[in-house]
Amino acid sequence: MIELLFSAALAASPVAGESQSLGACIWSRLPAADQQQILTAYDRGMTSATNALQHRDLRLMGAAPDCAGRTDLPTLWVRSAVAGHIVQTGAAAAVLAEKGVDRARLDAAWSAAPAEARDCALANAAKVFAIDGPVCVNRRASEAFARELGLDPTARADRKASGQTLTYMNAKALELIALTLIARAPRS
Repeated sequence: MIELLFSAALAASPVAGESQSLGACIWSRLPAADQQQILTAYDRGMTSATNALQHRDLRLMGAAPDCAGRTDLPTLWVRSAVAGHIVQTGAAAAVLAEKGVDRARLDAAWSAAPAEARDCALANAAKVFAIDGPVCVNRRASEAFARELGLDPTARADRKASGQTLTYMNAKALELIALTLIARAPRS
C-alpha cells in the first residue's frame, strides 16, 4: 500500500487540478501579520521558523478541517503539508531576493531535474512519515536542482541560493508526500 502511495507521489501532484493546496489554504487563513512574523523568523533560520509555527499551531490546525473538507486526517500529515508549503514560501523568497529566481522557476527546476535528484528529496521527506521512499543513491544528485537554475552549488556566490533551493525542494517533497497520503486516505 505504501509503495502505491509513494509511486503516486513520484508520478504527479495528487492535487494537480486544485487551485490551492491544503498547506496554501491553511496559510491563507493566518493573519498577514502572523505570516510576516513566520517569514521573518524563517530568515533567521529553521529553528526560529519552527518556533514561530509552533506558537501558531492551534490557529493553523483550526483551519485544517475547513481547508481539507474533513476532520479525520492524521495531524502529522496536515502539519507536514502546512510546513512544506510555508518552508517553500520562505525558501522561494530567499532565492528570489538572492538571485532573482521566482517560485515558478523553482517548480520548473523540480520537474526538469533528473529523477535521481527528486528521489533524494523524496527519500529525505519520507523519513518524516516513517515510510520507505525511493533510494537516494548519490547525495550530490540534489545539486541538479540548483544547476537547473543556472546556479553552481560549489561557487561561493551561489552557495546561499543553492542551499535555499535544496531546502525548497525538500519542503516540496514533504508537501507532496503529505498531500498524496491525504488524497488517498479513505474517509472515516
